Amino acid sequence: MDGPGDQDDAIAPAAWTADDLIGRRYVLERQLGSGSTGDVWLAQDQLLSKAVALKVLQPELAKNRDTVRRFLREVALAHAVTHPHVVRIYDTGEERGLPYFTMEYVKGQTLEERIDGSEDPMGFKEIRRIAFNVLDGLEAAHAVGVIHRDLKPGNVMLTHRGAIVMDFGVAGIEDAPSGVPDASTVQALVRTEAGTIFGSPAYMAPELWEGAGASVQSDLFAFGVMLYQMLTGHLPYTAKTPADYVQQLTSGPPPSIRALRRDTPWPLLRVVGRCMSAAPAQRPASAAAAINLLNPLRSTRRRRIAVAAVGAVAGIGAATWWQTPWEMRARGLPDATAQMDLDAAVRMFDAGDDAAALRVLDRVATRAPHSAAVTFWRATVHASLGDGPGRAAACAREGARAGSAAWRRWAEQACDERFTVDADADPLRPLWVDTALLPAVEAERDPQGPAHQQARDVLAALETPDDVLLPHRRRRARVDLEIALGRVEEAQLHLTDLVDAHPHAPLFTARAAWLASVMGHRDRARALAERVRPVDPTPALRIAMDDGRMAAAWTAIDDLGAHPRAEGLRALWCAIAWRHGVSSTPPQCSDLPMGFAADLWANEAPARVRDPLEQALLDAQADLSRGTCPAPDSPSTVLTHAGGGFETGRAQLDLRAALCRLEAGDATAIATAREQAARLLAATPTDPWALRLAADVDDASDDPASAHAHRLAAAQRWRDADADLPGVARLRARLAPRPPGPRSASAE
Repeated sequence: MDGPGDQDDAIAPAAWTADDLIGRRYVLERQLGSGSTGDVWLAQDQLLSKAVALKVLQPELAKNRDTVRRFLREVALAHAVTHPHVVRIYDTGEERGLPYFTMEYVKGQTLEERIDGSEDPMGFKEIRRIAFNVLDGLEAAHAVGVIHRDLKPGNVMLTHRGAIVMDFGVAGIEDAPSGVPDASTVQALVRTEAGTIFGSPAYMAPELWEGAGASVQSDLFAFGVMLYQMLTGHLPYTAKTPADYVQQLTSGPPPSIRALRRDTPWPLLRVVGRCMSAAPAQRPASAAAAINLLNPLRSTRRRRIAVAAVGAVAGIGAATWWQTPWEMRARGLPDATAQMDLDAAVRMFDAGDDAAALRVLDRVATRAPHSAAVTFWRATVHASLGDGPGRAAACAREGARAGSAAWRRWAEQACDERFTVDADADPLRPLWVDTALLPAVEAERDPQGPAHQQARDVLAALETPDDVLLPHRRRRARVDLEIALGRVEEAQLHLTDLVDAHPHAPLFTARAAWLASVMGHRDRARALAERVRPVDPTPALRIAMDDGRMAAAWTAIDDLGAHPRAEGLRALWCAIAWRHGVSSTPPQCSDLPMGFAADLWANEAPARVRDPLEQALLDAQADLSRGTCPAPDSPSTVLTHAGGGFETGRAQLDLRAALCRLEAGDATAIATAREQAARLLAATPTDPWALRLAADVDDASDDPASAHAHRLAAAQRWRDADADLPGVARLRARLAPRPPGPRSASAE
């Protein structure tokens, strides 16, 4: 039996090439570099329209699942490091058996290139600046428990914002060498040139060669070697064999720096000497301690600021506040890195990748727990997912929210029982359209009513350039308003153009799959649903539920586990189960959070502020359940954005009301019923529920042939449906051929 760490040679992960599409999102452009653990590619993120660096594990390493688990664990740790001098980790995934992660694409020159490419030694001012940047980055990483393990000049990028440390916690995923490595082990780790050892082993602390684990002190040893190299242009030790190298490393200090560069300042000499001590206990206790050795004044000033912040919060806090850029102050963010992460999360949400947005937002929330903007966006994303418990958790806080009055107000609105956004908040107008304007328009019967007029005005106002906060959601809001105003064909054309122009934006693909499914374009709906399924499984599972495959759909939802969309999909499943006529509450729906699906199953709908369209649907359903036939009226449009599979629910309830009046003796109701059935089928020609209602109208019109055809079409749509669904069972029983009975005397 194979153990968990055994290699499976039968599965050979495929190598990647330029132009490959990775994770349905990243297009590889060119390889930037290659190391012992993986290759780094320049890639285009099609979702966010930006360049990223993508690192993929080597195929040979990927065959070992223990190595893959360590790789993913180290990426998760590195993801927690947030600092201007540490490269940002964005996303992780697996493609064709190869795990990968993406990080910011940093343009610049590596420190290795800077050292090797200059005939003259580096200036002391430049060396100090790089040293401070690297130590600052190490301090941030060590503070969250991340050890670099492969710090070297090749992993430090010199950019316009200073030195940035790369490959945190990832480059050293292999186990530390045990004992003195043999020639083959060293050859796998380093390149040799003229009999000299270069690369990672030159920066490894003595204890690592003896099999000890990596630590803060081993990172600082590597930093000391780097600093020695910057000062002299040479590595401190050279040897022709690994054994000779280890012997030199442990026998005494390297050649004196002052012998190679007489004018080296003593603080730099002191830092190199302490960091390169053979015994870990003799090295600085932390990166902050190394900073103190390098420049005591710098460290003392930092300590004074911290003490003053404790002793005089008001004074120093105000000074720090007013030194922060206005955008960060307004959103209650501590620094530019948090602002950058928040902006990235908003772009992900705007494109429709809500799960990725939440991952980044959760990270920002750990650094800015009281930020009003972070609270608003976390609540907004959870609300868009239909995740009530997630929104409640995002809104739970202790203490006042930080940020401008506008952001604090928006955070309170997002955390209100019913999500709301100011109508005049232009940056957030697409969210207001979704949560307030659309339900008002679709609940309003009169096409000339105030909500319809407002929708027409807003539709014109949304035709703006793309340099707005939510450009994708602004475009989708236009499409949704066109649907609400009855311009469905126009909306369909616009949505098709958006999918073609932005093929990697799940927001448009998911909406296009929904509209195609509702309008009966099943093949296109399935193709679009499968395209977007890795990011948003809702369209694919909605199609399964519409087809009556409720058991399979629930299994898929259950398999999602803690996926951000799981809660919303559970509510959708419960609403559609209710439509299928399930008599008792399924166990999956016994503890639904407050919302439309919960109200359907409640014996008495709880009193709360509701979406006006949802309220109208619940009221009409309650009237029909009591045997009350609502007065004749027609909605302004057949298709709406109601949740729970009730997109045509208002029109269907109106049709049921007409049939109710007909049974009550109102002969004029048949004309209304025929007209409403025709409108309903024109909008959703393959909807089984609409087809069944049309068959009931045919029965009332004494047209058995048409009634049978409509029921047959509904049964065809439900041909793969679960047999235990009451609505499906009744339909199949109605169509089943009846056994011949005894012939009556009159028939004879």
